[in-house]
Amino acid sequence: MTRTSTPNPRQLAVDARKQLKAAAKQWPPKRATTFFKPDEEVYCVGITTPKLRQLERHAYGVVRGAWTYREAAQFADLLLRERYVEARSLSLMLLTRFQAEFPPELLDRAHTWLSANRCDNWALTDLLGTKVLAPLLQRSPALAERLKEWAAARNLWVRRAALVALVPLARRGQHLALAYSIATRLQRDKNDLIQKAAGWLLRECGETNPRRLATYLLAHGPQVPRTTLRYATERFPKAQRDEILERMRTAGAA
Repeated sequence: MTRTSTPNPRQLAVDARKQLKAAAKQWPPKRATTFFKPDEEVYCVGITTPKLRQLERHAYGVVRGAWTYREAAQFADLLLRERYVEARSLSLMLLTRFQAEFPPELLDRAHTWLSANRCDNWALTDLLGTKVLAPLLQRSPALAERLKEWAAARNLWVRRAALVALVPLARRGQHLALAYSIATRLQRDKNDLIQKAAGWLLRECGETNPRRLATYLLAHGPQVPRTTLRYATERFPKAQRDEILERMRTAGAA
């Protein structure tokens, strides 16, 4: 990423790969053994988060003022095909720089990435959801209703994205009805990554309206998975959390 003229997406992708390889602690990429589930095939090259952010800042500095969302999305298309997680993360990090230009059609593009397993772990899905999709929904609120369709998808990452994309918005009290609706639709999902994401989203819903969250949990009782319940109530005062758990336990026994 040392060109004097502005590179096109393919040129920057080539340079980015070189920079990532030079910064790698290991090459070729190796399967990650921490942070991810044993059955997740996540490969990394051992680049630290601060170093990855430094590489992204440098990449953005090269194209700043010359690129638009269009070029950034093309760059993401290229690096999201890489096997190792750092390359894919860098592409999404750079894309977020252009969120003021995000068009509605980005939602379909993101769905393609997810359904094609370009974001095939919780870290990449959450990066896409909270840093790309959430700003897109903030810019084009009418798109949010389409996440209901995502919640019914067979692909795990599409379903998780339907939840995590709403987390930053729910934290600000936005789209709460939709958030509760999608969390309810996914109550029967047996996947731990969905249950955790649902609990995370519900917890953020409770940040602006804790009474509504408590009412929701009590109304749905034992239907709420234990993992979801644990995440959703972790910011409640202990006495209130214990009361909710006891009432739900009683309802379940009945």
